[in-house]
Amino acid sequence: MLKESVEGTLSANEEAALELNRIMVELNTISGRTITLQKDIETGRGKNTQSIAKQISESISKIKTRLDAVPTQNADKHTLALVKNLRQTIILNEQEIKKLHSVIKQKNQTIEEKEQKISNLDNELSETNTQLNQALGKIKKTENDNWIRMGDELVATAELFPNVKGHGNMKWAKKAKLTILLRAKAAYTQAYKLGSTDAVSKIKKVDDKYNEVNNR
Repeated sequence: MLKESVEGTLSANEEAALELNRIMVELNTISGRTITLQKDIETGRGKNTQSIAKQISESISKIKTRLDAVPTQNADKHTLALVKNLRQTIILNEQEIKKLHSVIKQKNQTIEEKEQKISNLDNELSETNTQLNQALGKIKKTENDNWIRMGDELVATAELFPNVKGHGNMKWAKKAKLTILLRAKAAYTQAYKLGSTDAVSKIKKVDDKYNEVNNR
């Protein structure tokens, strides 16, 4: 009976030792992952750092649960000391990953703030460009209207001259009228270059009028 009890105790201790060794190996792996994560955060080269930190936290939590389940009632001093060291290691890992969670959160917040600033600047730039285009459009329209108005006034002025054949004393009148019509065409041409849709028909009318006067 005593022999069976001893054998049972040894078996339990051996199983506990195996589990503790497995836990120790996994904690070493977690420590390595944590160090890598810390470097990635510092350099900014790592991706999905928040997700990785969460995975590490979950792994630590599972290991902690497994360590709590290891029987220590009949454990020897070496096993008890190992359990104690593992608990301290888990606490240190928890503290480190908690710190990294905070750093990641702060970095993400900084990134979000920068992205928001960039977005605001883009919006301001877009609004400025819109206002600039509107202002340029108004300037262009005003300039266009001025050229059309000038052309109309020149045509009206040309009409004040009498329709003559340009012989004798009235030759100057024909020449002046033709000159004014050419200036009117030049004004309409400037309006056309600015995109005026009315300028084309006005240029044609001036050409027709010029040819009519010139052929007299």
